Amino acid sequence: MSERADAHIHLFEGGYQESLMKRFGRPVDEAVVYASLAKDHGVRAALIVGYADVPWAAENTGYLTQMEKQYDWVHPAAYFDAAEPPTTDELTRLQAHGFVGVSFYIFGPERVAALLAISDEVWAWLASRRWLVSVNSKGDDWYAWQEVLRRHPELRLVVSHLGLPPKQAEAPGADGARSAMASVLALAGFPKTQVKLSGFYALTDPGHDYPHRAAWPYVEALLDAYGVERLLWASDYSPCLDCLTFPQTYDLFSKMPFLNDADRERIEGANLLALLDEVKG
Repeated sequence: MSERADAHIHLFEGGYQESLMKRFGRPVDEAVVYASLAKDHGVRAALIVGYADVPWAAENTGYLTQMEKQYDWVHPAAYFDAAEPPTTDELTRLQAHGFVGVSFYIFGPERVAALLAISDEVWAWLASRRWLVSVNSKGDDWYAWQEVLRRHPELRLVVSHLGLPPKQAEAPGADGARSAMASVLALAGFPKTQVKLSGFYALTDPGHDYPHRAAWPYVEALLDAYGVERLLWASDYSPCLDCLTFPQTYDLFSKMPFLNDADRERIEGANLLALLDEVKG
């Protein structure tokens, strides 16, 4: 297997406070832990998805600036509330600090309305620099991106966690999977849109049901719509560690009979490395 590249991890000063890391009862250096995992599992690069929507994570962008200087595998995306979007001056400053993208969490009508109010100047800046726009959202909220992408089809939207389709205890049929993912599949016609194959623990019931066969029809639907070249492995470190070991976040692809070795090589690393090369280039 060639080098891996992880399309969705989080790094917080003191550790993520909503799952495993808070169980230690003391601050945890997530970057040190991830660096060790990356060395053991051949991970050359990771897209760090910023998040600052809660008080304990409010300074996440500043922390990621420090981490980018410290680790060559760190490629950060800065979090922005859609209601307080970045200016192009802010984006230029972040670019100078090694950032390669932005992160939005779009859930509910207020955030959708705020997203649609972001100026074309911002989208044009992001598209022209080939920055990655990592988005967490679900359901019908994904339809809002069609309006943005019609105006800026070169925008590199990166859908997190398969778009968070409904959690399944048993695998749905092909038609059921496509229906559940209709809003994400509708974005496949925009050529620069990518999807992260991540967060499987949030898509199956129970979450520790490795290798998450109940979610495989979702992957097949995405494979048909997007092609293997626009699918990205992502571990969702460190939240994933509540349910899985780190290698299980990518090893499940070896269990999927509809993926071959060449497909896995692209998904697990080559696709994201190509995107990062475009940004850096």
